[in-house]
Amino acid sequence: MKINRTKKLWIALLVLITWSIGIYFNAMNAEEKANYTSDKKKTITKSENSTTGKNAQGTKQTITKGSSKDEDEVELSYYDTIEDAVKNNTFAKDSDAKDSPNLNKKVIKEKVLLLENETNAILFFIGNVRETNNHKDSLVVYKFKVKKEGSKKKYLTPTNATQISGFFAKNNYEIRDGEYEIQTCLNLYNTYQIFNLYPETSQLQWGTSYNKNAPNLTVNGKHPTKVIPIELDGDDCYFWYYEDLKYDSSKEAKISFKKMK
Repeated sequence: MKINRTKKLWIALLVLITWSIGIYFNAMNAEEKANYTSDKKKTITKSENSTTGKNAQGTKQTITKGSSKDEDEVELSYYDTIEDAVKNNTFAKDSDAKDSPNLNKKVIKEKVLLLENETNAILFFIGNVRETNNHKDSLVVYKFKVKKEGSKKKYLTPTNATQISGFFAKNNYEIRDGEYEIQTCLNLYNTYQIFNLYPETSQLQWGTSYNKNAPNLTVNGKHPTKVIPIELDGDDCYFWYYEDLKYDSSKEAKISFKKMK
């Protein structure tokens, strides 16, 4: 069937209108997307002081990014004591980390070691494996940012955390020998040197040992910076750390518990 000239003109007109509408909406979407990206780059920062505990003054900094379509608020709080900084940690709020509730410590049962410089602090302490109904012990490691206000040092809400379950550590010792226990600590607990005050120049290593000869420990002929007796789940053990141990995980470390003459 032949299409007359009038129908051909109407069809051409409809195609042109459809094409024009498509161009219009594409332009609108592109403009909206450009505005959205531009809004995301905007940053508004405000700070306010607030009372956070009996003797603690926290400085809360709220950073808002984006328009009403995309907002991201981050609260940074500094505390007068490291205990208050621990108690007010935000690890449980991290919905992306499945194990974040396990890192949400509120109670420091016993401080083991505090390392700090002008900008960072690392606290090793004994806490609960979980802060819910599980009260078994773990060796917990928290990293903090610090700042000075006059002569006073303040601690930021902890930024990084890990822990060593006492149950896991003891099983690791009983199933294998003491040398394997130390090797496991070297391979697992600070592989990426996240917990280090001077990662550019040193390698901080630490771990636990249930070997009664742990005070004589040497790795590649080097004694730990310190060996500290601790107790996990009622069992005596030792916490050890090296301020700087150049350790190559691709090679087997020479580990010894023999007393050097």
